[in-house]
Amino acid sequence: MPITCPRCGAVSHHPKDEQSGYCGRCHDFTDAKQLVLSFGDMTIVGRWPGKMIKALAVVAMHLHPTYDRQPDAPPGGSKERCLFASLAVRDFLVEIGFKDAAVRGCGLVMRSFDKARTEIYSLGIGVPGAPDHPEKFNGHAVVTVPSLHLLIDITLYQAIRPAWGGALRGMFATEYWAPAGFKVYDRLPFSGAEIELEDRRFEMIWIDRPELRWKREVDFVRSPRRRALTRALIEAYGAWHE
Repeated sequence: MPITCPRCGAVSHHPKDEQSGYCGRCHDFTDAKQLVLSFGDMTIVGRWPGKMIKALAVVAMHLHPTYDRQPDAPPGGSKERCLFASLAVRDFLVEIGFKDAAVRGCGLVMRSFDKARTEIYSLGIGVPGAPDHPEKFNGHAVVTVPSLHLLIDITLYQAIRPAWGGALRGMFATEYWAPAGFKVYDRLPFSGAEIELEDRRFEMIWIDRPELRWKREVDFVRSPRRRALTRALIEAYGAWHE
């Protein structure tokens, strides 16, 4: 039976491709969610090019520790500044060759359920209707790489709760797609992830918020601290050889 790649549409009749779910045109497996990796505090869901895996590992290992080492930087400050951190990572990805990397304003809904599908706990970050906090970006921001359909969320530390059963570590990378046909908080979801644990299921849903005017925020201005952070990530990445 032939296999059709859901990404590029290529059809293969090779029995080994059918068995493994491999696309010869994409040089990748067609099941984007069959692999989960962890680097430091980052969980990576899906199979991504080696160059991006290296970039994600650099972000996971160096982003927040490098920020904390900067003069007068409040410890842990980058973990609470989604826009600042996302812009620094966007700049880093663009510099190493992912030219379409971009920041996207959004909201995030997290929920956990027991095995009977009874909700244990839920939490929203940057969702519509949430109280405004002075001197903070009243929304959420992530990095996207449209050419890879990749979403990178690097400031989830504030959302860690016992109810997640240890499934949330602080940073998350997964696939995103065109906005779905249903709504959450009256917004269209464009990415999601599910993690099955022994006694519960943890779910994450990123919702699109194009109305957020994040370019008017103070963190949008490229500061010396953000430039230093991006430069440190580039140095840590080094060269890439195919």
